Amino acid sequence: MIYEVTQGDNVLTVEVERNDAGYRVVVDGTEHQVGARKLGDVLHLLVGERSVDAGIVRRPNGWDVDLRGQLHECHVVDPRRKALRLAAGGGSGAMTASMPGRVVRLLVEVGASVTKGTPVMVVEAMKMENEVKAPIDGVVTEIHVEAGQAIDAGASLMQVEADGP
Repeated sequence: MIYEVTQGDNVLTVEVERNDAGYRVVVDGTEHQVGARKLGDVLHLLVGERSVDAGIVRRPNGWDVDLRGQLHECHVVDPRRKALRLAAGGGSGAMTASMPGRVVRLLVEVGASVTKGTPVMVVEAMKMENEVKAPIDGVVTEIHVEAGQAIDAGASLMQVEADGP
């Protein structure tokens, strides 16, 4: 799994993969073998030969991490979900795919009234199903895909026209 982690002004790409020895963690291209054990709100880590204890508290958009008495607020984003959220196309009614995938199912038909944030289709990308939501309040005027269809990044998915002026 790949994550985008923001801590202060730093944005890191973190890849985490479970293996027989614990976890393979790649931080901005640097690979580490990490053993991890969670006891309550403390995460005991063995990073290479170094032992680290981290106090952790889950937040809605990430984690608060206490390392050696210093608090680090970490905002964590799964880029796949971020890309699918952005597929709705920033304020316009044109919806395009931000990454390749497959349309699992359509949740609306042409002529349906939708409000901003209403799920309009489910797309599978990188083995995860994600809802694509209407970018604006309006009416679905065009659907350019069908269930089961493979889509490329940038593919036109759907058009929603704003209600009224």
